[in-house]
Amino acid sequence: MTDVDALQPAEAQAIRDRLDEVAAKVRTAANEAHGSPEAVRILLATKTQPAARIRVALEAGFTLIGENRVQELVAKAPDLADVPHEAHLIGLLQKNKVNHTLRAGAACVQSIDDVAVAQKLSARIETLLHEGAAALAAEAPGTVRGTSPAQSLGTTTGTASGAEHADHITSGIAPAGAVAPVLEVMLQVNTSGEESKSGVAPADAEALAEQVRVLPHLRISGLMTIGFPGATEAEIRPSYADLRELSQRLRETGALPADATALSMGMSGDYALAIAEGATMVRVGSSVFGARS
Repeated sequence: MTDVDALQPAEAQAIRDRLDEVAAKVRTAANEAHGSPEAVRILLATKTQPAARIRVALEAGFTLIGENRVQELVAKAPDLADVPHEAHLIGLLQKNKVNHTLRAGAACVQSIDDVAVAQKLSARIETLLHEGAAALAAEAPGTVRGTSPAQSLGTTTGTASGAEHADHITSGIAPAGAVAPVLEVMLQVNTSGEESKSGVAPADAEALAEQVRVLPHLRISGLMTIGFPGATEAEIRPSYADLRELSQRLRETGALPADATALSMGMSGDYALAIAEGATMVRVGSSVFGARS
């Protein structure tokens, strides 16, 4: 018996039905914006959701999830460990939670807006690298898991264990041809200008990108923002358009790597608008799991 069995069948089916509905809408919007229905990944924002409900989504093939809080990422990791998935941290990361985040298996931290936090992440991975394969597999599995690039819409093609890939690293030295442990990160940019939101100011994003890019155990895959909570399309879209334009500009100047094209933006209420402005990943929660209790 799995945790999913603890749910009422109707509750589990409702989650599956809403997943299918969201996926269909995302495919349509992605095809219109990018010319491909598979161009946008769905990340399920699982804040406050119990593991049993998350498992329904994972077992339905939607295996990209994001947690806002490190403590929830840590608490749910053991209950989800037997189901292949990719976990991102999409909320604030403090320096004193770096070790916990890595240990819980985070494959990406989308909320980097402080170079000191980025430096600590890279330094911790460097320390574990020199401690050897076992330390990396146990304390930072997201850096050596070797997950195949997830297909769009949150499905994955396969996951190898951290131990298998960590075995290529012995005595803290990666042999020729091996890939050193790297954590994927995104830079969070406050494009809405709201003081209540995290994220680096757009004017400071280039300096942050240049500082993070040189850290040996981090790889910038793109940018993330939380959109302006407007009531109309005209109010909402500019914060997403600004992130797209910033990404292009920073890649042209070389501050961002040329392949750092990911744009994580858009949530349950406005993901279609975000996709229209170039989102390659949308973060949806309430549209799948219902309103948070």
